[in-house]
Amino acid sequence: MVSFAVLTPSRGLVHSRVVEAVMVNVAQASGAGHEFRGWCLTHNLPIPDCDEKVTRRGLATKADLLWFVEEDTVPPPGALLASIALLGQFDVVAVDYPVGSDAWACINRDESGEIRWCGLGTTLIRSEVFKSLPRPWFSTDWAYMKRGREYEPERNTLAPEKRYGQQDIYFCMNVRSAGFRIGQVRGMTAEHGRLVSMGKSDSNIGWHTMAYSDRILRQQP
Repeated sequence: MVSFAVLTPSRGLVHSRVVEAVMVNVAQASGAGHEFRGWCLTHNLPIPDCDEKVTRRGLATKADLLWFVEEDTVPPPGALLASIALLGQFDVVAVDYPVGSDAWACINRDESGEIRWCGLGTTLIRSEVFKSLPRPWFSTDWAYMKRGREYEPERNTLAPEKRYGQQDIYFCMNVRSAGFRIGQVRGMTAEHGRLVSMGKSDSNIGWHTMAYSDRILRQQP
């Protein structure tokens, strides 16, 4: 049996369906004898600051495992238990999910089939991985460009407010360099949500309109 904490690096808005899905998975894992150490969240912080802070809070729980569930990613039932079951083979275990209007997969593999990187949307990580890596664990200072068969880091020259993602790629590249392995829960896809429109202000009528996708249409090159 292992101990685990849930980590949500939120910028301030967590979808209610995410909360519901997390609690279902926590109940399943607790019922199987695993120890739940708490749910750590951040508020009003940009990427990658929210990722760094929530990781520090997660490590402070002394949990064996840190389960990242981002604020707009809905893990399917059984995702946490399925991820725990793969830890004999891997140090990081991800559930794939679609990203963007083109529904790209969040998992990228090298020529041998090993995972280069994964999104953090629904990803279980051994705490010892973070203890073995230098800080910062997450950074947007680098962009990864494909050169031949591999990806090479280049300094990100965009202003911080114009950058999108890359903190998870930076983390995974360092994970692989340190000799850790990244695995995938096959046969599962998490839902990825987006805010379509805000509910009416100054009214009891109306709700935030959300859209969710669980279909991956394109694999990463």
